[in-house]
Amino acid sequence: MKPAFLLPFAALLGSCTIPDTLDTLRDHSPPPEFGRPYVVRFCAGVGGWVGGAIGGVLSIVSLPVTYPLSLLAGDGLGEHTRDEFLLFPATTLAAVGHCLLGTPADVLDWTFRRAWVASPDPVTSYEFVPMEGPMVPQVGTTAK
Repeated sequence: MKPAFLLPFAALLGSCTIPDTLDTLRDHSPPPEFGRPYVVRFCAGVGGWVGGAIGGVLSIVSLPVTYPLSLLAGDGLGEHTRDEFLLFPATTLAAVGHCLLGTPADVLDWTFRRAWVASPDPVTSYEFVPMEGPMVPQVGTTAK
């Protein structure tokens, strides 16, 4: 009776890490200011959720191996790193799904739109900006 009672709780473990991983992927891979349209971000998000769901199931299956290894690592793993290690199939497959479904949409968008439209570059330009010279103390002034 106990294994049947604990199974739903074990199935919820993936729900702890998958939304955080997808939020990180959405915000930083690549950042929204690089001009990816909603279609590209939607495809990448769907891929992340599909990969994360499959990885969540694999995380539960791999717990008999990853949990004892995380205990053996002891203090070598921080709290956040321990969760990532325990549920690494979920985070890894979320990133893989994000890439597999987001990349084709991004390539199509770049090929047919972004390559032909001049859009402002979100990265700081590397134009020459003269710097002020070194500050030399003036005669007759005191330092405060």
